Formats: sequence, structure tokens, C-alpha cells
Amino acid sequence: MGRALILRVLARMNVGGPARHVLRIRQPLAERGYDTLLVTGRPEPGSGEGDLVDHARATGHDVVVLDSLGRSLRPGADLATLRALRRLIATRRPDLIHTHTAKAGTLGRLAALLARSRPPLVHTFHGHVLSGYFGATVSAGFTAVERGLARRTDRLVAVSAAIRDELVERHGVGHPEQYTVIPPGIDVQRVAPDRTAGRALRAALGVDPGDVLVGCVGRLARVKDVGRLLDAFDRARRVAPRLGLLVVGGGPAEAALGPRLAGTPGVVSLPTREDLSAVYGALDGLALSSRREGLPQVVVEARQAGLPVVATAVGGVPELVEDGVDGRLVAVDTPVGSEDGLVGALIELAEDRRRAAWAAAAAQRDTGEHTAEAVAGALADLYDPLVAGYGAAMSGDLLEPEAASGHPARRCTSSS
Repeated sequence: MGRALILRVLARMNVGGPARHVLRIRQPLAERGYDTLLVTGRPEPGSGEGDLVDHARATGHDVVVLDSLGRSLRPGADLATLRALRRLIATRRPDLIHTHTAKAGTLGRLAALLARSRPPLVHTFHGHVLSGYFGATVSAGFTAVERGLARRTDRLVAVSAAIRDELVERHGVGHPEQYTVIPPGIDVQRVAPDRTAGRALRAALGVDPGDVLVGCVGRLARVKDVGRLLDAFDRARRVAPRLGLLVVGGGPAEAALGPRLAGTPGVVSLPTREDLSAVYGALDGLALSSRREGLPQVVVEARQAGLPVVATAVGGVPELVEDGVDGRLVAVDTPVGSEDGLVGALIELAEDRRRAAWAAAAAQRDTGEHTAEAVAGALADLYDPLVAGYGAAMSGDLLEPEAASGHPARRCTSSS
């Protein structure tokens, strides 16, 4: 099989997990024979989410920005996006379309299904919005859309087994045999802890060498519930005064959290930064207070850095952290101040003996499956039979009703 073109659709290249995942897998996929055309929109003005489009282009990505594509529902703009995607499919003739996140997954797959000769379809669930985000009526509508699209999608990817099981068992989206669990990739170089730089960063932030510095790293969004973490930290510090909290990131919740970040004793903050080596070199542990997650890359990064993790047990987090072994997991609805809540977990992390044992266990965890090369290899293994079957069908070699990719075989037809 020669080189193949993947049309990858993502609603926005904000500073978040799905966008970084897309950036990391391009080069190792190219080494496996897959070129990528990235189609994306822009973050909403004033969202504080950042935009990685320029970084994508600077690192060799072929990027098409559709101003009409974004996260929010906008019927006129969405129709314009659908038309633009159909034109791209007709002119660039991709060998496979891979969509990411809900909005891009809907529009990208609809555009492919309207094409005269549709290529194979793959969609990744980095999480989902089918519960916990909207009212019952809206959630039911989104679920019906996802069920219908899943029936016409060749393969579904979930970033964790928990997300796959929730989609299939709770929401009826797709069938188990459609799914492959492929975690997001991390940039090992970007997050490898630099202890020397970490000590310098602590000094610059005014953190005492003897303090226990816990990190909250990532996009500041409502679902991350950083306000809850600040509540827990403030209470825990009354018992463990050596505790410090470093919050790194920006996002839509930044303005609301700003006064609390500045006014809570022991809390320091930094804006979003590309190189996290000094940050992970400065930390003694990581805290995550999210109400929903897919498979948070920041927890994988903490594991790679040998840091113990205190986190809410949501999404794929229990697949990364073993409660009581390399960190502490807290049920998402546990009251903050209860003994088995976030306050108790942070106090445990402050204890030297407990923290040292957790860190030693974390350092033994294998993060090899999360490297960009490993993730790209798993994706290429998923793509190979789909693209081969589609190529054979388009060349007229397959005339039976079903091609290897699972959709009707077609002779090569004009898409213009």
C-alpha cells in the first residue's frame, strides 16, 4: 500500500488534550505511510482557551481553518461547514476520514455520508457530552444523533475502557466490536521532569524547598472544577501547613477563578506554557478535581514524571491510578471536607512517608503505551485494513456488496 491521506476533523485547536493528541501523532503516522490534512475551526473569542493552529503549521501540519467551524451550535455556520467539508472531500479525495469530539464528529461524518463515494469513517470519543452537561431533552437528542452516526461509522475509538463501556452500556452508542481503546499520546520530551529547573522555578515562585508542592495543570474550564480543589486545599493546609498548590493553565473559567487564585494562601499560578519540564520538576504531586474526564493526559504525564496523583475517580482515571498504591482516588460526589474526600487525600499526600511510597510506585508504572509512537502505531493498525479495502473497492478490484472496511464497495466515481 502506498501513501494514504487522512482527513482529520477537530472543531478547534485549543490548548487541550484532543488538540495536543492530534499534533503529536502526525509525524509518527507519516512514518507509517499516512499523511494528514487537518481541518479545524477557531476557539471562540474571549474564551481564553488559546489556539494551536500556528503551532500546528510551524510543525509541518497541512491545516485548513474553517471560520464557520466551532464548538457551539450555530445552524447557519454549521451548514456552511458541512458544505466546505463536502468540497474538501471531493477535491482532496482522502483515503479515510477521522473525526474527533462531538461537533466535528457530527459534521465530518455527515459530510462523508453525503459524498458520492465515501471513504472509511473513524471517530474518536475523547469523552462525551451525553450526560452531565445539558438537560434531559437536549441530552436525549444528542444521544439519538450519536447512535445514528455510530451505525454508519466503520470504527469507533475510545480513549479509555470506561468511556467505551459508558457509551455502549449506558447510552447505546455503537456495539462493542466497533470500538478500539487507544489512549491519547503524550510528548515525553515536553513533560520529562527537569529537577534543576524545577528548583529554580520553586525559588522564583517563592515556594520553600521544604514545602510539598501539588500541581493542578491544564485548561481552566468548569468541568475541571478547580474551585472545588481550591476549597479542599484551603482546608487541608490548615492541617498540613507545608502544602502549596501550583495552578498552571488558562481557559474560560480563568476570570472567575482569578481572585481566588490570588487570594488563597499557599496558592501560586502560571499561565499556559508549552514546556512543562520545569513544572513537573518542581512538583511533589498532582491533583485533579474534574467532574468528567475521558483519559486525562495530565495524569499520564504525572505518571511519566513519577508523581503521585490525588484525583476524582472519573472516566479513565482509575485505569491510570491505583487507589492507595500510587495515589488516592476520591468519588466525585464525596463532600470535600469528609475524611475520604479531597481534603483527606491532600493531607495524606503531605505526609512524607505516604508520599514517598506513592511516588516510588508511580515511578514503576510503564507509560510506553502512551508515547506518540505507540499511539500512532495503534491507529495505523486500525487504519490499514480500512484503507486497503477502500482502495481495492475504488480500483474496481472488489465488486462484492461489502468491502473490507464494512461499507458498500464502490467503483471509482467522480466526486466533483
